[in-house]
This record gives sequence, C-alpha cells and structure tokens, in this order.
Amino acid sequence: MLEISAFFLIGFTGGFGHCVLMCHPFVLYVSSKYAITKQGYSMLIPHIFYNLGRSITYAILGSIAGLLGSVLQYAGSTFIGIQKFAAIIGGIFLIVYGLLSISGSSSIFSFSKFNFSKIINKFEISNPFVFGIILGFLPCGLSMGAIIGATSSSSFFKGAILLFSFGIGTTFAMMVMALFGNIAIKYSVALKKIGSILLFFMGIYFIYMGINF
Repeated sequence: MLEISAFFLIGFTGGFGHCVLMCHPFVLYVSSKYAITKQGYSMLIPHIFYNLGRSITYAILGSIAGLLGSVLQYAGSTFIGIQKFAAIIGGIFLIVYGLLSISGSSSIFSFSKFNFSKIINKFEISNPFVFGIILGFLPCGLSMGAIIGATSSSSFFKGAILLFSFGIGTTFAMMVMALFGNIAIKYSVALKKIGSILLFFMGIYFIYMGINF
C-alpha cells in the first residue's frame, strides 16, 4: 500500500509540475476536439476517458516492467547480477533526472519536442479513450522513471497497479489544466521541484536495494 501511495504521489506532484508544462497542448487538443461544450464540468467528460486511457497504457507498461523484474528474480543466481545492475542503473537515472529537474535542465529527457501534431492529424481518432491509450506510450522522463520503479516490484499485477496509480495521480493535474489552465501553470514549477525531490530519493532507494540485493 505504501508503494502504491508513493507512485500516486509522484504522479500527482509530477503531474502538476512536469505534465502541466509538457503536456498542456494535448489537454487543449482534447478540449477542442472532443468536448461538446467548452463550459461547465461537462467539458471534463472527454478528459476523464482520455486520462483513463493513459492510465491503462501505463498499467500495461508497468505489468511488462514487473514481469521483467519477476523473470530476473526467479531465473536463478545467474541473473542476480543483472537485476542488481538494473536496479543501480535505474537509481542513477532517477537521481540524475531528479537533479536536472530541480535545476530546470530535464528537457534533455523530453521526447515531446517531436511534432506529434502532424502525426495526430494524419489519423482521425474519434475517441478520447483511444487517444489516451496511444499517447500513454509517449515517452518522457517522468513516466520512464515510474516504469523503472515498477520493475523492482517483480510482479506482473503489482507493476500494473503501481503504474495505474501513477497514471491516476497525473490525472488530477490534467483535469485542473482543462478547467483552470493559468492556475495550474502558476504552481507548476514548485510542484515540479517536489516531484523531482521524490524521484531523487527513490533513485537512492533503488541503488541501496541493488547493492544489498
């Protein structure tokens, strides 16, 4: 339960920090394309399906990561060194990403600079849920860090739950962005630093677990 809460918290704080800054074009796209009305809470309905789709994709990726960790765990002593190495490398990645995020230099881990709008416009996606599933595969430093964390669960189902919790955590920022974009952006920098600090300490934990495996 503690791990689930931790992944949710990382998604929540990271959502208001990282996602608000990097993913607001997709939020605006969902509002403009799928919302029947641009006023009131009814405009949030397509965003609910969009974020549910994203969270399900994260759960799929988390289950794969957890399964990989499970294979390494039960394959025998031959793979113990590999799992230790993976934990240490993952921890180093999270520490570096956390430090760069705190300093405002984490853009090197961002893949959203690609012009995905051209790709999206080539395909007519009429359902926000499907749109969310597809965009869930969009890589970024925050989601990559969460996936690395799910590997340590060594469980197909637990990995899925952890990443789904992470996705639900990011949903709050997306919904606030849909309703009150300016307010979300106003506090995004402070919340991004909080999320970065959490990733930093999670990285230290992974390294500790890898050394003492």
